[in-house]
Amino acid sequence: MKKLVIITALVLFAGVAFGQTIKEGGAIGIHEWTLKLNPDVTMNQFLELWENTAVPAMKKIIPEQTPFLLKGIGANNKFEYAGLYYYNSIEDYKKYWGEDGPTEKGAAAMVSYGPLMEEISKLGEFTYTAKDWIIIK
Repeated sequence: MKKLVIITALVLFAGVAFGQTIKEGGAIGIHEWTLKLNPDVTMNQFLELWENTAVPAMKKIIPEQTPFLLKGIGANNKFEYAGLYYYNSIEDYKKYWGEDGPTEKGAAAMVSYGPLMEEISKLGEFTYTAKDWIIIK
């Protein structure tokens, strides 16, 4: 019995420690990218910069946000990339983004992204279309 209790506790701890759960009431931003890389830049260079520089910077600037990198796999988007930004609650999201654009805290975060965006712009032209969603079910 004692072993069963210990094993159950370890399994529960592992699930909490390593699991990312998308919860009802959370918010998701999906930013579809348009990339026009310079001729001497590969997509792998861009993705490496995004993963190793952009994502850690974003986590530091907006700690309530969990960023993910997406790559299209369907026939209509197999050469496309996007960023997915998850917030545990709509309240966390609204700290940075209002209905009409960034809040004061969001505007400060965007200013903090300046050096990162400069680094990305050295690789080519990068634009995105942002759509934000609340998780209802």
